[in-house]
Amino acid sequence: MKRGLRLTNKKQKTTEQAPPGPKATRTSRYAPAPRAVPAEASGEEETDELDEAATGWQQTTVKMAGLTKLVTAVVWMLVVAGPLLGFFAVALAGSSKGATSAAERSRTESAPSATGPSGFAELYVAAYLAAGEGTEDDLLPYYSEPVTLANEPGSRTASDVVTVAARQAEEGYWSVTVAARVSAKDKAGKMRDRGMHYYRVGVQVSGTPDAGGTIAPSPAAPDPAPSAVRSSPAAPASPTPTGSASAPAPRGPATLYAATSLPAEVNAPASAQHGGLVYGTGRGPSSEDPVSDTVSRFLAAYLTGQGELNRYVSPGLQVTAISPAPYESTLVTGVRDDAPQDADDTVPQDGTQRHVLVSVSATTGGQDYLLSYALTLTTRDGRWEVASFDPAPVLSPDQTGPVADDTAPTPDAPSDESSDASAETAGE
Repeated sequence: MKRGLRLTNKKQKTTEQAPPGPKATRTSRYAPAPRAVPAEASGEEETDELDEAATGWQQTTVKMAGLTKLVTAVVWMLVVAGPLLGFFAVALAGSSKGATSAAERSRTESAPSATGPSGFAELYVAAYLAAGEGTEDDLLPYYSEPVTLANEPGSRTASDVVTVAARQAEEGYWSVTVAARVSAKDKAGKMRDRGMHYYRVGVQVSGTPDAGGTIAPSPAAPDPAPSAVRSSPAAPASPTPTGSASAPAPRGPATLYAATSLPAEVNAPASAQHGGLVYGTGRGPSSEDPVSDTVSRFLAAYLTGQGELNRYVSPGLQVTAISPAPYESTLVTGVRDDAPQDADDTVPQDGTQRHVLVSVSATTGGQDYLLSYALTLTTRDGRWEVASFDPAPVLSPDQTGPVADDTAPTPDAPSDESSDASAETAGE
């Protein structure tokens, strides 16, 4: 009975004991055996692993604190580096400015300017033509030698004085030719226009190349480099006495000009014939020609303000009529273009361009004045339109440039007009 009872208890214990888990196996002799993990903990770890795989960051307090420190360090580095970056930027700008100034000085030294000698010669010629007996001192600012003039002061006057040629005879020594419209008294004492006269003047220059001389300019004082470190305040400078001015910083030697003789009257510079142009086809002023009709109506609106200007221009060309209108009426007297010789009056396909040279007679105050306009036309919607004002008439690709006019007098040969005028003035 007892034996049977013990068997029954043993069976009950066997039934109540939980079944053993599967036997753990090692994947490597050095790898620890996996531990049994509760089901809830296992699910949480799988969720964490999925989050880390999706974001690439391990959301832990320690790592977030490290990230905050890293960002803070980067911000402070930028704050500290700001003044240094500003210093280097200013220094780089200063060096670029210095290089540009050096390049400009180099160009100036290699090409002396004729502006100063030309202006000096113009003033000298004007003073020379107005001077006379008793006013020789008026020439001393230009020519230092003593001279004695025999003509009456004011017997000649100059207007429209302008330099027509200037070249270096030697370094710092210029030969300048000046044109002047001269009026002179006749024997009755009346001023008469003697036309354009030309005078050559030798001008010696002492100065830098930008003034026409040969003296090298003084180097400019470099700008003080900015400092990134704030220095201690300097002691205040002593006050400047009232009424005094500080001396300007030296900027090189003073520029001096001197004429080497009295002006020499010469002939006009040699004239020349211009090179060939592209306008080989003459169309005449006929209004039946589409090109002539377009340019005629366009110039009438442009010069007189009569008519709709935008109707004859291509889209994109910004042009307005001259205001106030300088002329009362216009008449086209000639049209030449670069179309083939056998081209007819038919308007070609859209987008075709043509260069034209237009001669127009403009009337105001009962007088007719001739003008010329170089234009570029283009076709659109079966008509010609003005696409642009050309800056100058278009040269032919095979032109050879200006050609000397053999019929013109040589520059140094005295003209009959100049000789007659000089003789008449001397006789007075």
